[in-house]
Amino acid sequence: MLGMVIISAWVSCAPKARVEEKKMVDLMCDVMLLEAGNQIKYNYAALPDSLWQSHYNFVCAKHKVSYADFKAELLRLKADPEAFTALMEKVITQMQVAELNARKGRR
Repeated sequence: MLGMVIISAWVSCAPKARVEEKKMVDLMCDVMLLEAGNQIKYNYAALPDSLWQSHYNFVCAKHKVSYADFKAELLRLKADPEAFTALMEKVITQMQVAELNARKGRR
C-alpha cells in the first residue's frame, strides 16, 4: 500500500506535457526539416541564437504552439529519454510516410 502511495505521489509530481503528443510530432517534423534546411542553406555554419529562435517561432506559430511551451516540452522530454525516443520514433515514421507519399506523387 505504501508503495502505491509513493508511486502515485511521484507520478503526480512528474511534469505534465505542455504540448499534446500528436501536435508535438507534427511540430518536430517541421523542426527537423527546418534544421536540415538551415544546415544546407548556411553550409553547416554556426548560426546566432536569434536566427534559430526566429525560425522556431515561425514553426511554432504554424502549429499554434508558443515557443515557451515548445521549449518547456523539449526540456520535459530531455528529462525522460524513453518518452523522447518514443516521440522521435513517431516523428521518423511520419517523415518516412511523407517521403513515400511525395515520391508516389512524382511518378
